[in-house]
Amino acid sequence: MASSRSRYDQDREIRTGQRPQQLPSFAPPLVMLGLLGAQFLLGMAVNLFVQLPPSGEAMATMMSGNPLVPLHMMLGVLLGAGAVLAVVLARAGGTAVIGCAALALGGIVVAGSGGLTFLFGSYDNTFSFLMSVGFLVAVGGYVGEFAYLRRSSAIPG
Repeated sequence: MASSRSRYDQDREIRTGQRPQQLPSFAPPLVMLGLLGAQFLLGMAVNLFVQLPPSGEAMATMMSGNPLVPLHMMLGVLLGAGAVLAVVLARAGGTAVIGCAALALGGIVVAGSGGLTFLFGSYDNTFSFLMSVGFLVAVGGYVGEFAYLRRSSAIPG
């Protein structure tokens, strides 16, 4: 009896271990890349336009009336939750997709840790640099995830 699935679908199932309809959506990495872009712009706005009070007065920064710092922090929390969700959703895509999503989650954790240490510490530029490194790692993870998903779902011909 002949299979109702195409030869391409059968090959993809062998290659990925998943049926084509089980491959995850492009949406999680694209949404996360959009949120990371917004976070980058908010972070640059904080860097350029917010006068931080003397070190150790992080709550004064939060209550200063300028909404950029709290927005930047809230978006960071949203990114952290979204990154965990992206890893859970990536489970349907196989090891490579999970690895890319986990790499991005690690980058977001590094960036968030650097940001909190910067704000609640001594405004040491090392931690600002750590935020940028974490950001780049997260972007790389989501770009890799998107590229892998795109390649995995491409129809030849």
